[in-house]
Amino acid sequence: MNLIIFTEIDEILSNLSESNYQSIVTVIKELKQHKVSLIPISSKTRAEVILWLSKLGLADPFIVEGGSGIFIFLEDLRFDTSQTSIVDRYHLHQLGCSYTEARAALKAVQEEISKILRGFGDMNEENVQPLINGSKLAARQAKAREFSEYFLTPSRLEIEQLQEVATEYGFKILAGGSLSLILGAGAKIRESISWLTQNAIGSTNNSRIQTVGIGCTKSDLAMLETLDIPVVIPTPRGIDSCFNSKDWQTANRAGVSGWIESLEQICRQYL
Repeated sequence: MNLIIFTEIDEILSNLSESNYQSIVTVIKELKQHKVSLIPISSKTRAEVILWLSKLGLADPFIVEGGSGIFIFLEDLRFDTSQTSIVDRYHLHQLGCSYTEARAALKAVQEEISKILRGFGDMNEENVQPLINGSKLAARQAKAREFSEYFLTPSRLEIEQLQEVATEYGFKILAGGSLSLILGAGAKIRESISWLTQNAIGSTNNSRIQTVGIGCTKSDLAMLETLDIPVVIPTPRGIDSCFNSKDWQTANRAGVSGWIESLEQICRQYL
């Protein structure tokens, strides 16, 4: 194995449909034949990402909850897992905090600004459904958090105050539109990528691992800057302006179609 592909999935594959599956399965089969890992990066839970993996026939490592944890299937021998713990069917390398700690942190910061913040743990599945635009099963999976907590985003001024307080407590808040995420300060995508790359079997001075990164928005910029081959996927609104100064490979199409196109091109160029 001399190539690892890291890909953002929350935005790029948000409109994944049945019509896309055959094209994706075909390119994934080629990656498998060459023992290339296609590693999803997500703010979603293990339960949510596993569903995505099973639909596409993938059994590669995956990064969840904003870089809080890395899960590797027990039977995957392509990575050194000697320093990991075992959770269910997986090796786990944890970078962030526990869910209990994230919930406690959310309570602590809300007291600082004297405002009640509703997290997923305060809601039932019916409350969560409209927030994720998903089914009851999807809501249950979204609530199955292990390292972080989503909560309803307050006003801009309040979220800035929360971010400052969270930092003082040793946590961080990733502000979003309707939902924001509180997680441990150690949860970082770049460190997750670095750990996987360094622990890939065959990652030595004589056999260097090449890394590919696929992203689409400003939140992916730091991740893409650390990898050997950055690939940008346009959003339905076009190419994010943060990439204007970058001379990086860019897909011709947006979303899932552009993602498939980029994977096919990577196969042609590097395998």
